[in-house]
Amino acid sequence: MSINTKTTSVAVAVVFSTSLLSGCATTQENEQLAGASLGAIAAGVTTGLLTGNVGAGIAAGVAGAALGWGAVKLIQHQTQQVRTVEQDQRLYGFAPATNKTLLKLNKAYASPDTISRGQQVTVYSDYSLSVPASQGNSAPVTYEWKLKKDGKVLMASEPAVRNKSAGGHQTNQPINIPKDAEAGTYVVETKLTSGSAYDVNQAVFVVR
Repeated sequence: MSINTKTTSVAVAVVFSTSLLSGCATTQENEQLAGASLGAIAAGVTTGLLTGNVGAGIAAGVAGAALGWGAVKLIQHQTQQVRTVEQDQRLYGFAPATNKTLLKLNKAYASPDTISRGQQVTVYSDYSLSVPASQGNSAPVTYEWKLKKDGKVLMASEPAVRNKSAGGHQTNQPINIPKDAEAGTYVVETKLTSGSAYDVNQAVFVVR
């Protein structure tokens, strides 16, 4: 598909999706919903262009807007080293890298694991990184996450790359819960990539 054709398809999808979402609302509700929907769809388009799948990006944006996540701003994650290479090897038996970078997500959890609307949850992930000495014992790590409910992607971060030293690390990702979020179980899928190595884990929290 050419760039012009793809752009036209995106524009049609945005207009059509917004019309569907606002079809049964009052004029004031239409204005509020359209703003949230367009913001979410625009974010979805950006995600889609980054991943090469515009249709999936728009679908994620629409799903997020429909379930109250359309206007939520993404918060930058934080990361810190919590173990040396030797401590990491003793704790997890993680073998030293010889000719390629090794990466493993050890555990993930959300705190608090049950939360009310309008509050903030933080998702923690612990991972091990092993880098060959020939690479200076450090390597770039790409961090990404997706928020899902009932199998639908509501939010997706843009990839964030940071150079990390070999050893054990912890990331923490704050997520604001909108006041009109749908109650139920949410899943945060975290993906880390370094060179050809990658790993994925999940953390779960409940909105009541």
